[in-house]
Amino acid sequence: MLPSLFTAPDPADPPSRQLEPLKHPVLCYGAAYAVLLAVAVVSLMPAPNLGGSDKLFHFFSYAGLSFGFVLLVRSLGQLSIAAIGLIAYGVLLEILQGLTGYRQMEALDMLANGLGVLAAVPLWWSPLPRWFRIVERGLG
Repeated sequence: MLPSLFTAPDPADPPSRQLEPLKHPVLCYGAAYAVLLAVAVVSLMPAPNLGGSDKLFHFFSYAGLSFGFVLLVRSLGQLSIAAIGLIAYGVLLEILQGLTGYRQMEALDMLANGLGVLAAVPLWWSPLPRWFRIVERGLG
């Protein structure tokens, strides 16, 4: 069974690799999913001419999405699910862009999205997710 992002971490993960639960998980995950929705809307709108390559934009957008989930998940199992889900989300949006008639599906965009997700994953082992929990608890 896949661990839910809202419940206790996978018991297979040792306690030393688990973070404390969030005090306001619905608010935090709600904000993360709202950003996912915003990315979908922007991705499926007619594209403005940004001039040149948009691959860095794809990379940093998905690195930012991934970083948001890196701060929220409690365990390595949940981190894996979030990363795989975000990579699949990037692929899905690229496929949908190809179906719009005014956007193009590009394999290099999928690659940039996936690399952006993977670039943020190692931050889970940094102090940032713990610091986020300290700040989140202090907000009330």
